[in-house]
Amino acid sequence: MNRPTDPLRQMQVLRERLREAMAVERHRRAVAAQTWQPPTDLRVTDAAYEITLDLPGASRDAIELTADDGVLRVRGEVAPPADLGELRRLRSERMLGRFARAVRLPSDADITNTRATLADGVLTIIVGRRSGGGRITIDIEE
Repeated sequence: MNRPTDPLRQMQVLRERLREAMAVERHRRAVAAQTWQPPTDLRVTDAAYEITLDLPGASRDAIELTADDGVLRVRGEVAPPADLGELRRLRSERMLGRFARAVRLPSDADITNTRATLADGVLTIIVGRRSGGGRITIDIEE
């Protein structure tokens, strides 16, 4: 009764395949609903701040970069790979879906002097520094 043509056995196999497909779909939706934060480094030189974010798989058009009130915001989405065809996913560790990261900039950051590049999955943002951002003494008028 355990023959491959046994209707009951075929139904059990189909049920297991359906369960597996539903589990994969639930996981995909749960991951897609989450927003992740890309790893970020902040470095400084005398002339500028350099912010780098790891965004492998992100396209330039899928990234939004804004700055206001001293906060640099990076938002976007890394799309999942195209149709896998006959392949079935066994493990997925890469970060996919929507991402967002906010970085508070130091007070001497000049957001009007900002540029960004995306190369090899790394977004690099250079924010200039205002000169004279150090401590000053203020005279009190009489």
